Amino acid sequence: MVGLLPACQNSDDHPPFAAGCEKNCPLLPPISVGSSGGGSSVNPDSDAGTGTLEGKVILLTDGSFAQGSLFKQGATVTADGANGSPVKGVWKGVDPFDPFVLDGVARVTTNWASVVPDVGGGDALPTYQALQTYQITSADLALVSATVLDGVFNAVSTLRSASSGQVIVFFRSAATGTPVSGLHVTMTAAQAGIYASANGWTLDDGQAVTNQSGLVVFANVEPAAAGVTRLVTVTRAPTASLPAASAGQFAVKVVSGAVSIASLGIQL
Repeated sequence: MVGLLPACQNSDDHPPFAAGCEKNCPLLPPISVGSSGGGSSVNPDSDAGTGTLEGKVILLTDGSFAQGSLFKQGATVTADGANGSPVKGVWKGVDPFDPFVLDGVARVTTNWASVVPDVGGGDALPTYQALQTYQITSADLALVSATVLDGVFNAVSTLRSASSGQVIVFFRSAATGTPVSGLHVTMTAAQAGIYASANGWTLDDGQAVTNQSGLVVFANVEPAAAGVTRLVTVTRAPTASLPAASAGQFAVKVVSGAVSIASLGIQL
């Protein structure tokens, strides 16, 4: 997706998405759900080592968190580096919109790349995204608009805390990449779970489940200490033919004052 989540990822094994990935952007290929509480981890089937990452920066412009336009201000892009230190690139945000380029990127299964807008970047919030850098070399990264996010919060009479982290998650089938409905998800460090619904947004009452978009926003998440992640727990709601079942956990980076966005691949 553009931006986790919404972001377009390209690899040698998959054709590139449209340049700029502006409107109705595809979701990120999902990161598989696992039980690890750690951060980046090397995929045993990957080459690992050092890679590169390039792409454009998109400002998400509505509450689907799947549409956006090129961000027209500057920003700093950062990812975990292969040598253990972060690597940085610059998005200039001026026409011609040259891509940012990062060298020395760690080739890992989950690399939380960040985009931090320059001073004067409007209402764009610093945004982290989960990338599979062991298999991709380009990704269009997203910035989340504070105005758009506050619209989600206002719909359920909740206020966004500037000192907390916010988490936007798309739940998708690990096998097909399609959104998964009927999931109940929790994040113990979050003040609230807000589910996309047919009527807009629904505050979790303990019974809420994902709709056909598979989209959930976790509001005002307590930031974790450096190097520590927060867990999203996923369960499948019971159906007429299937009982309720656990679908796993996923570790999410949470940073004060920032938004984290990811597409999570669910094994059902």
